[in-house]
Amino acid sequence: MVLIEDQLIALTKNTLDDLVHRRYEKLQQAHLLTDETAAFLQEVFDLQGTLTWPLDEALMAIDVYEVYDHSYYITEIRYLWFDDEESAVVLFCKASTNEDKSKVTAFMIDSVDA
Repeated sequence: MVLIEDQLIALTKNTLDDLVHRRYEKLQQAHLLTDETAAFLQEVFDLQGTLTWPLDEALMAIDVYEVYDHSYYITEIRYLWFDDEESAVVLFCKASTNEDKSKVTAFMIDSVDA
């Protein structure tokens, strides 16, 4: 059985890959990204440079947190890379699971913060 944390990390990495390759429309069609969040991300990313993968994937830290009331999870990538350099920008995603926390039922980009 794949742990929920592993599922969330995989979804977060796939989402980052879509962001790096500027597949905003794909993310919106999959309901991972709202129009408002897409506009905000593009604005932040444009100020930072070109979003890139870390030079070594081992440098990418993805943390998974279950919120205090156990109603959903947050994933956090510290820190995003722009133009092959680490930045202070953090990506947050939000996920819901089924009752026994064995399967992700909803996943979306929540925000970025610097």
